[in-house]
Amino acid sequence: MVVSKVSKKGLTNVPVRVRRALGVEEGDMLLWEVDENLKVVRVKVLKNPIRALVGKYRDVGLTYENVEEKADRLLAGELNASDRA
Repeated sequence: MVVSKVSKKGLTNVPVRVRRALGVEEGDMLLWEVDENLKVVRVKVLKNPIRALVGKYRDVGLTYENVEEKADRLLAGELNASDRA
């Protein structure tokens, strides 16, 4: 078990052992789930969303206009499919 202290401002550090065990890195977010009845907190690591996207969309043709046009066509196809049912 690892202990950390809460400051006057409500801040605490995530101990090194916990960061390493969970793979927590700078920029990651922590999702706090509180069970008030049991007085227990569950913390989930949300990996840095910006870092996850870096290099993912290298397609130079990927523009807002192209994506919007494809989305419109997709939605039109879904509407047509539901009209047939």
